Amino acid sequence: MSHNPIHSKFLLLTRLSIKSLLPVWFLLASLSGMAQDKAELQKERDEISKNIELTNKLLKETRSSRNKEEGELSLINKKISLREDLISSLRSEVALYSRRIKDNEAEVEELEARIETLKEKYAKAIQFAQRTQRSEDKLMYIFASQDLYQAIRRIRALKQYTKYRQDQVAQIKEAQAELQALNENMQALIGEKNEVMGEEQKAKEVLNADLEVRQTAVSSLKQEENKLSKKLKQQERQRNKLNKEIQRIIEEEIRASKKNNAGTFELTPEAAALSASFESNKGKLPWPVERGVITSKFGNNPHPVLAGITVPNNGIDIATSSNAIVRSVFKGTVSAVFSIPGAGQNVIINHGGYRSVYSNLQEVLVTKGQEIESKQSIGSVLTDENTGKTEAHLEIWKVDSNGTTKQNPATWLYKQ
Repeated sequence: MSHNPIHSKFLLLTRLSIKSLLPVWFLLASLSGMAQDKAELQKERDEISKNIELTNKLLKETRSSRNKEEGELSLINKKISLREDLISSLRSEVALYSRRIKDNEAEVEELEARIETLKEKYAKAIQFAQRTQRSEDKLMYIFASQDLYQAIRRIRALKQYTKYRQDQVAQIKEAQAELQALNENMQALIGEKNEVMGEEQKAKEVLNADLEVRQTAVSSLKQEENKLSKKLKQQERQRNKLNKEIQRIIEEEIRASKKNNAGTFELTPEAAALSASFESNKGKLPWPVERGVITSKFGNNPHPVLAGITVPNNGIDIATSSNAIVRSVFKGTVSAVFSIPGAGQNVIINHGGYRSVYSNLQEVLVTKGQEIESKQSIGSVLTDENTGKTEAHLEIWKVDSNGTTKQNPATWLYKQ
């Protein structure tokens, strides 16, 4: 079979053109990925902003108390923490825009080079066509065929080559339009990046103002270190009483189980199923209050005023509105209702191999032995008359044959 120069040239240039269009798909995939990342960051910022708004509302309520500095401080610290999270989120979005702009610049450069290559290929195609555009040359090329089949193929190749040149023009125009859209997109990205950077600057200014407010509150409270030290010891006694009472109640339940099971601690089939259900909902449990922010985390927390002093926490403290209703985080049975002098009412709910403890309650709406559903109201939060603080305290304990283990409630609750 004889060599077909026109057909070979057509196939080579077509393959190159198809290959040159592949970056368009990568561009579309990149833009889609950025939109998803941006949406996630926006969702994160919206949630942080909602918590900042709630914290500001709680601060206004606290400021009506007599000793407002002490009550304010935990909320001010929380607001500062949230503001820092917001700035971090904004910085992440700025970095996202910077990466996208950098990618855009590379894509613009690549697209410009592609347009130049398409133009060069089109110019070569025109030159090639000029050498074979005369009718007699085309006829000679067809009549030189060895047989009818080859003649048909050559006629078809000539038609395809003409269409190829038309496609080249269309591709150049399409690439130029894509380049224009890419440049417009990059300008929009730069504008959005500048807008986010403006938001970040405003957030920094508000953060600096919050830091000044905290410094004023800390300076004021430092003048009453003796009073704070006495209160710290009182709170420590209350925590110890609460901890001992929780342990006493759980140990009684363990002893009762051992008595009924030949000296071993065992859950009934119903309790085991409830325990497994509770465990499978880790990270998805509802909050004990409808709206609130965590002001004291699980574990040791640095004292906001007294340097070098840490305050242990067997659970978490959640600042909320005055008279807020406290809800059960899961279904179960009320194990105990008791009070701690100066620390309000307390409720323990049995969830099989787990216990949830609700403290600092002003009023209790449940009784021992009562069956409880998830999110059922169990009481209202106590507000400290001196500081104006309204905080619900939540603990989660794991109970098994080895004894008890305190859990971090924040890892069990649904992430707001």
